[in-house]
Amino acid sequence: MTKATPAFEIACIDLVIANRVLAKVGAVDAYGHVSVRNPDNLNEFLLSRSLSPEFVTRDDIMRFDLEGRTLRDDNRPPYLERFIHAAIYKQRPDVHAVVHGHPRPLLPFTVTDLKMRPVFMTADEFGADVPVWDIRDRFGDTNMLIVNMEQGLDLAACLSGGARVVLVRGHGFIGAGRSASQLIRLCKALLDNAALILEASRFGTIKELTKGELASRQQSVGDDDMPAVMRGFEYDAIQAGCADLMKQRAALKADLSSKA
Repeated sequence: MTKATPAFEIACIDLVIANRVLAKVGAVDAYGHVSVRNPDNLNEFLLSRSLSPEFVTRDDIMRFDLEGRTLRDDNRPPYLERFIHAAIYKQRPDVHAVVHGHPRPLLPFTVTDLKMRPVFMTADEFGADVPVWDIRDRFGDTNMLIVNMEQGLDLAACLSGGARVVLVRGHGFIGAGRSASQLIRLCKALLDNAALILEASRFGTIKELTKGELASRQQSVGDDDMPAVMRGFEYDAIQAGCADLMKQRAALKADLSSKA
């Protein structure tokens, strides 16, 4: 078997950290799931076996193609809704990390006319327009799970034009990031923004961020590997009990830099 590259191992570490952090902040529950694209083969993605995100380790990670099929004769049970990930990676080459979860603060925005508007300063991570996808529109009465590529591709179409988040009627949300680090920031921003809308709506008119403010925020974030951005990733990882993984990640990054 070919030895894993440092880039692949970093991706696996980032995936474990993202699972743990997103479980800790409430973006995913026992039935959520997180993936990253394989940096050594962009036509594959990495996703845990069917397991609660809080308990995912390096050994749980499986490889899938962009049709949601398991690779390398891995017969462990996968997540039923892996087709969400496969379809998004297939449709969006710019996406390198995907999450699906069911956080309660987002559910009111999926079943009412209440809009997810950008009001909190970090809302630039998900933008001004957050669509809502309803499986019933095309597929009628179902069990409301996305269990095949046809359904996954229909959902992924809502993420056109660079969108990062789609809400799913009566179900949850999907986030699509350029990295595991950005995916964590995106989910935290989405949850904070939802909580602020639900709380502030009791007091009157809510002031939204302008397009100019969103654009200015996006320009100020910079690259995901910048020290100021990585500070947040490191903090979240350590808070989720992943200090040892961050040390392994730093060693692998140093190895990559020495070979550059």
